[in-house]
Amino acid sequence: MAYLRHPARASAEEIWSLNMFTHESMHVRGELDEARTECQAVQRNYRAAKLLGVPDPIAKQNALDYYNDSYLHRRDMGIMQASYYSSECAPEGHGTST
Repeated sequence: MAYLRHPARASAEEIWSLNMFTHESMHVRGELDEARTECQAVQRNYRAAKLLGVPDPIAKQNALDYYNDSYLHRRDMGIMQASYYSSECAPEGHGTST
């Protein structure tokens, strides 16, 4: 809820919480593979933020911030975090791991 109170100045933890919401939603719809789930979340964070009422440019920036500041670093964070990463994934539906 803190993210929704001030999305324009969201902390890294608040942006991470948006992704967690989106990620877990992908599991609810049936995806079990973590790398695919995380890629689907990365591709849908912008849409999820908009559905939660975040203004368009802020939703887009928050989604890109997660991708650039968190997702891309997973490949270098060890085996557990790497299992949530695919080099084929890109934000907003541009990846092939969906």
